[in-house]
Amino acid sequence: MTTRRPPRLPPPGDTSSTPDTISPHPASSVSSTSSTSSTSSVSSTSSVSASPNPVHSAAGVLPAQAHLTDRDRQIADWLDRHGVLTTAQITAVFFASPITAAHRLAKLRTVGLVDRFHRPIASGGFGPWHWVIGPLGAEITAASRDEAPPTGAALRRRHARLADSSHLAHRLGTNQFFIDLHTHARHSDGTAALRLWWSERDTAKRFRRPIRADGHALWHENGTTIGLFLEYDTAGAENLARLLDKLHGYEELAGDGGPAYPVLFWLHSADRETHLHQMLAHRGPGPVPVATGIHTPSANPAGPVWRLAGDPRPGRRRLAELPSRHGQPDSVYNPHYDSLGLAE
Repeated sequence: MTTRRPPRLPPPGDTSSTPDTISPHPASSVSSTSSTSSTSSVSSTSSVSASPNPVHSAAGVLPAQAHLTDRDRQIADWLDRHGVLTTAQITAVFFASPITAAHRLAKLRTVGLVDRFHRPIASGGFGPWHWVIGPLGAEITAASRDEAPPTGAALRRRHARLADSSHLAHRLGTNQFFIDLHTHARHSDGTAALRLWWSERDTAKRFRRPIRADGHALWHENGTTIGLFLEYDTAGAENLARLLDKLHGYEELAGDGGPAYPVLFWLHSADRETHLHQMLAHRGPGPVPVATGIHTPSANPAGPVWRLAGDPRPGRRRLAELPSRHGQPDSVYNPHYDSLGLAE
């Protein structure tokens, strides 16, 4: 007589669909590596909580090497570069099953590669887990770039900033845009690829111009590679005139021999898009293409959702159909020339 194995379930709290299974006991800090000092905790423990970590100190880097896969390292790299990702976002990119993702993330957390926090929701319970880099992950990613790892205090401050309610929605929304592109490419049978994704910090650093993009990417589809700069609109939080003012930095970049990549305004409503195009028409054409799209739950940023400013062609374009110039090879403002050979 055989014994039936019980079904594999995700660790408690790793799915937002069962909020009442999450521990109701909030911790005093975003990260389980935080001390009890008031300077290292989030200002209100009622707004953000982290579940207790069974391992309170990270395993050493050398012993961990035998247990980490290339996928684990890439997850750590993305969390270090892009700050915070939800379980669903990590699953969409790196796993075929939410159950497998939940179990692997739980294991990575026990060794300190990643850590997590979540927020209460108005209807009761908690929302999804938000994953951040853990102490071991921070040490490994820093070593891979020949950099000094952050101190424990610096990592706690970083976690607290990431969990700040005034910035979390914007960061997650920005990251979701690129996650959607990666997911589209993953299911494209090799016809599409997100060749590169830079964070806001990396974009500002690499382009050597005062541009304030929320992110930059190189998108490849059906033999065409374009660049893009993303301006993510969080429920109209920013004045439209201020959004348009950001175009000056991109125009200066193109004028200095850098790329003239389309600036994408990923907006939250049709009315806001209409008003922005009215302002763009009044402003007149510039050296940098500008396109807008509306980020509804079903919108695919790789698809025909982009309204190009001043476009005489009716309808909307696919992302790969937007005009894009990679810049001059002799310009210090073209960071892709040597690494990817994309200069014109």
